[in-house]
Amino acid sequence: MLLFAHHMAVELFGREFSPHGTLQHVCAFAAIGLIVGTSAYGALTLASKLWNARHARRGA
Repeated sequence: MLLFAHHMAVELFGREFSPHGTLQHVCAFAAIGLIVGTSAYGALTLASKLWNARHARRGA
């Protein structure tokens, strides 16, 4: 469903936006990719820090 989420109308700067045409679709997928990518990076970083803290606590 995330693949088709870019077709949901969202309000940007007080105007409704739903992509039409190739360029707007590319921009919508780029924005979704950026959001997913930074979310995944943050989750991996948090998991890594928790893993390191858990092993540091066991070793001490």
